[in-house]
Formats: sequence, C-alpha cells, structure tokens
Amino acid sequence: LVRYSETLIDHFRNPRNAGMMREPDGVGEGEYPECMDLARVYLRVRDGQVVEARFQTYGCGPTIAASSAGTELIIGSPLETLVGLTGAQIESAVGGLPEDRVHAAEVVSAAIRAAARDALRRMARS
Repeated sequence: LVRYSETLIDHFRNPRNAGMMREPDGVGEGEYPECMDLARVYLRVRDGQVVEARFQTYGCGPTIAASSAGTELIIGSPLETLVGLTGAQIESAVGGLPEDRVHAAEVVSAAIRAAARDALRRMARS
C-alpha cells in the first residue's frame, strides 16, 4: 500500500528552498500542536510578487515535503493571492496526502498566509 505520491517522496528526499533567508520581506509560521509540527516561511518580494521563498520546518516527512512543494508553488505569485492560499492547494502540490496527514498542508498554508500578511504589512509601512 503506497501512502504517499512520488511527488511527495521526491520533495521529502530532495527538499527545495530549505533554510533561512537573510533580511526577508516577510516571515510567517504555522503549527499543528497535536504532533508538534512547525513551519516557518520566508519571502523575498519584488513589485508585490514572491521572487524567492525559503522554509524551516520541524515535523513529519509530509510536512517537510509540503513546505518544499509550497515554496516552489508560490514563487512568482502576487502577495495578495497568497493571503487566501488553502491547504488544498498545498495538498495538491504534493500529489495528495493520506487523511491522517492532511495537517501537513494546513501547517504550510498557514505559514505562507502569515508570511504574505507580514510582507504586505511591511510594504504598507515603507
């Protein structure tokens, strides 16, 4: 019984955009207290669009994979659209998740939404 898509396994084995970012334009976190998963997303923004995204994630394999796929998904996106990013969009980016791991997509989408809101706040101030 294969529980995870090849896409998810690839993102877990070869995570893209992992690590910190110096002087990000936006930072956000999402967490799932039940299993202690935590994702932090950093955004670099130019002209209202994400040009770079990085993540630091502590959690299960699917949450790490969802962080990697999520950061790839949002590059090139306008900040305004990311404020409404859903867990379903992240889940789709990893080729689906088993029922007991759907929280992985929720943690990552929450972190991305928070980072987008943070970047928009910073832009409004400058």
